[in-house]
Order: sequence, then structure tokens, then C-alpha cells
Amino acid sequence: MDDTSTANAINAAIEDPVPSMGNAPDTLVELMRGIHDSDADKWHTLAEIRELNGEDEEYLASLENKKGLLYAEYMNALLARAIVRIGSLDVEGTRGEKIVSKLMLADRDLVYLHIVKATYGNEREIKVACSKCGTTNDVVLELDKDFPITYPEFNIKEGIEVDTSNGTVRLRLPNAEDSVEVNKIAKTDAEVNTAMLSRCAIWPKGEAPDNPLKWARGLSMKDRKKLVDTLLGIEIGPKMKEVNTQCASCDEDMPLLLDWVSLLFG
Repeated sequence: MDDTSTANAINAAIEDPVPSMGNAPDTLVELMRGIHDSDADKWHTLAEIRELNGEDEEYLASLENKKGLLYAEYMNALLARAIVRIGSLDVEGTRGEKIVSKLMLADRDLVYLHIVKATYGNEREIKVACSKCGTTNDVVLELDKDFPITYPEFNIKEGIEVDTSNGTVRLRLPNAEDSVEVNKIAKTDAEVNTAMLSRCAIWPKGEAPDNPLKWARGLSMKDRKKLVDTLLGIEIGPKMKEVNTQCASCDEDMPLLLDWVSLLFG
């Protein structure tokens, strides 16, 4: 090959389009509240995550047959595998599950949504059978669009104040640990309310009641309802809402209502 031919070959190679590379998944999640480190009196608000792999899938599948496993416990186990760290707190093993259980539920769901994105990208394709004609449809969900995120309009780290007949009560939002512990001890809705209020009430230093459960039981029904309604009425984080789509074969409406686990594994 002469010099001219060599030069032409080099120029042609330079002019070829650069191979496109897929965007790397966003592995950092800014939490709404984060986790408070009481020893250092600081908040850890930045979570680093990773995509899930086959080893994670096998481990999580083994948990599905565990008798008495609560949904919150399953979520904790999943998050403990996919979260690398929260602030300076390394998340790993049993210790990791204890750390992630301190995430308020809205932060937990926010991290979970980002794990799905890190694993699949912003578009998640699932197969859905039409209830009318039986055709299997490939439905593409746009995670940013179909699961909008609502952020708090108050200082979530300080909690929320509720005026009652016996003064002001400050509440923090429940976390996964609360869900697990409440479900273990409560048999009725009334007991759930008692246990949750006893755990979520925030007291100034030295003013906490000796028996938080007794305090929660001693509240009037009117005040209990107001406090519980306040906790339930705060809607923040990603919203798991109904997604509307149509069958590609018969045009029948196919409303989809997923949960977080089916969004990942469905």
C-alpha cells in the first residue's frame, strides 16, 4: 500500500462515527431525609447503589419461601444487597439490613425505584396478558413518567407538629423498622395505631414518657385519629399508581397496578 492509500485509509477511519456507548446508570441517590447518626449528630443523605445481578436474584428467590417473612423484611434484605453505602455508613450483610431499616418508607421507595433504573434503565418492559383476548402484550413503562416523585414541603428532618387537646405532639415519619416491629406485636388496627404512635412520637431530651405504649393508649380517640391521619396523609416519595395501557391486539383497556417487587421481577 502506497503512502496515498495509507493516508486515505487513515482519514476514512477517522471519519467513521464513534461507537455509541450506553449511558452509565445513575448510582447516587439524594435522600429526602436520610439516616441520623446520633453519635456524630449528623444526617447521612446520599446513598450509593448498584444494579442487581443473578446472584442477588437467586438469594432473593430463596427468601420468598421463608415462613412468616414480612414485606418490609424482604425489602430490607433486597436493599441491603443493592445499597453500597449511605453517607459514610457502609451497607453490608446483617448490619446492612439494620442500617437500611432506618430509612423512612418514602426514602426506601425512592432508593428502590433508582435500583430498578440502575438494573434496567429508565424503560422497563413487562409482559401483560389481556383479560379480554388473552394476547400477551409487551408493555414499556417509563419509570420517570409513570412513577412521579413528590418531595416534602416541610423540614422532614424536624418531623411534623400536630396540635392535640393535651398540647403539641411532634411526629417523625415511619421507617421499615417500625413496620416490622409493629406487625410483630399488633393484632388489630387499634393496636397498630398504638404501636406506631408510640414509636413515631419525638420527644425533647429528657421528656419522653417511661412507657410510650401507655402514653399512646392514654390519648383520646379524637387525638389518636388526628395523629394517625396526619401520618397517613403525608404523601411523599415515588407514587406507585395505576398505569393505563391498551391491548395491541383488541384495543381493550389494560389498567396495571404494580407493586415494587413486581416492578423489579415482573
